[in-house]
Amino acid sequence: MPAIGKPTAPPSAVVLQDYDRHGRVWSLDTATGLLTPGSGRCHGFVHLTDATRGGHAPVAAALYAMGSGPTTLWLQFGPQSWDCSSVAVRQASEPDGHRLFTVFGARGPELELRYPAPDPGPADPTYDWIDTVADDFFLWAAERLTDDAEGAREALTEHFGTGFLPV
Repeated sequence: MPAIGKPTAPPSAVVLQDYDRHGRVWSLDTATGLLTPGSGRCHGFVHLTDATRGGHAPVAAALYAMGSGPTTLWLQFGPQSWDCSSVAVRQASEPDGHRLFTVFGARGPELELRYPAPDPGPADPTYDWIDTVADDFFLWAAERLTDDAEGAREALTEHFGTGFLPV
């Protein structure tokens, strides 16, 4: 029986909180991008993309910290992963309402993900920017990775590296 508070993930995996479903915890195999149920301290967040409309299986997208020695902040989409210190990201809203999330590496775009904006449901007069970010993992990730407040990314890396209890 694993010790309480210890992740039940293999060494090539990281325990993550589900971004969209509070209380759900996953173990992400960082080599393959596959998820299995997990437990323990979480080191970031994962979102299952809604690819089922296109007839495809959902793909895991994650922002997390891990590493031996210095902790590294990672962005992952399926089996692809990027050290966040070596890439830039951009989130844009297109005129037709779609969103475009782009990861830029040294040679240009390495991932362009176009998806419909989340549907907030019936008109809600209290729906604001915070709700928009909560409904859109890629917008949240872009905001975290482009936050130029002094020490913001380092604080996030430290928080995720230490781990947090799922809510």
